[in-house]
Amino acid sequence: MNLVLSFLAPLGACALALAACSSDKSVDETAPPALQNYAANLYGMYGAAVTDHEAFTAKVEAFLAAPTEATLTTAREGWLASRANYMLTEGARFYDGPIDSDPPNHEAALNSWPLDEAYVDYTTDGTGKVNDTVGIINNPSMLATIDVDGIDALNAKGGDTNISNGYHAIEFLLWGQALMPVGPGTRAATDFVPGGPHPNVERRIAFMRAALASVKAHLVAVRDAWAPAAAYRTEFVAGGGKSVALVLTGLGKFSKGEMASQRVDAPYASKSRRDQHDCFSSLTLTDYVRDAEGVVALYTGAYGGQDGPGIDELVTAKDAALGARILAAVQKSVADMKAIPTPFEASIAGDDSSAGRSAIRTVVASLRAQGDLMADAASALGLSVTVPDEN
Repeated sequence: MNLVLSFLAPLGACALALAACSSDKSVDETAPPALQNYAANLYGMYGAAVTDHEAFTAKVEAFLAAPTEATLTTAREGWLASRANYMLTEGARFYDGPIDSDPPNHEAALNSWPLDEAYVDYTTDGTGKVNDTVGIINNPSMLATIDVDGIDALNAKGGDTNISNGYHAIEFLLWGQALMPVGPGTRAATDFVPGGPHPNVERRIAFMRAALASVKAHLVAVRDAWAPAAAYRTEFVAGGGKSVALVLTGLGKFSKGEMASQRVDAPYASKSRRDQHDCFSSLTLTDYVRDAEGVVALYTGAYGGQDGPGIDELVTAKDAALGARILAAVQKSVADMKAIPTPFEASIAGDDSSAGRSAIRTVVASLRAQGDLMADAASALGLSVTVPDEN
């Protein structure tokens, strides 16, 4: 989806027009339309993510049926496309909603990272030496029969980087290790051809299929929790100010603790490409921009070509100046993210005066300020939200 952000300018103008008067109604009275639209948009986003994933799965199956470099390239393109709508939903985290209530913690089964490659499949060290004895794929003693339940049960078992399912396990299977300082991994299509250079091809294929099926199952579960008649959605929409506080908590924590601190600042500090999202495919910045656009969509209520009632309208009705500041801030975060030179692993390298590292510092500052503004929005509505530096 190509999210159009031009709606921010007229909304800002409306905010200025309302500056002289604030709403006397309580947030419990004014919230339902915005909450209903927020829930409807999440249902739409997760539903689109399921559709995206089904299209991607078909491309992977075509590759597995005829493993060539051409069909592998098509499958890789499908992987990136499959995340387009899912990434827009990530601002709806960190408030124990359907995506990350634990158990079952669907988010951890969908998008956990970083991933220890040796937990899944063979690895190659810095000298080019291959170890074909490591990973679930090469060790039936770790998992005799590779299926959805098996890889889900092994996810994060024994360590946070022991990731066995989700988008990034699939990414690793498609690209392999990214061994060069810049650029994607170079796994060959022959890794999925019987008699190819690496053993356990049938288990590798089974792992790919199980990982695909796992992602779909978790996406469907979260989508269905936001369905119009679902119990969670019904309670959420009726929650008034309490639910608005949840929305702002998610947007604030995702902006400041997740995007700023974990996804952008952590690899900036370490200069290690392994600390970035999408390190195998080198497509990190595409997803980071989608994350920033998702915050805009969830805050303003604009998704799928429609701009319904948003949390922004509740804030503007109480404090027009603050509403204008937040709309400008979320727009700035998208622009600042797009200004980071690609690929991300090149931008985190070098000295602090480099264009890439300077652009990253700007993004971190924007996202942290944006997180704090979500707490300010809650205060303007008579609510209390805490947005820590780290989640």
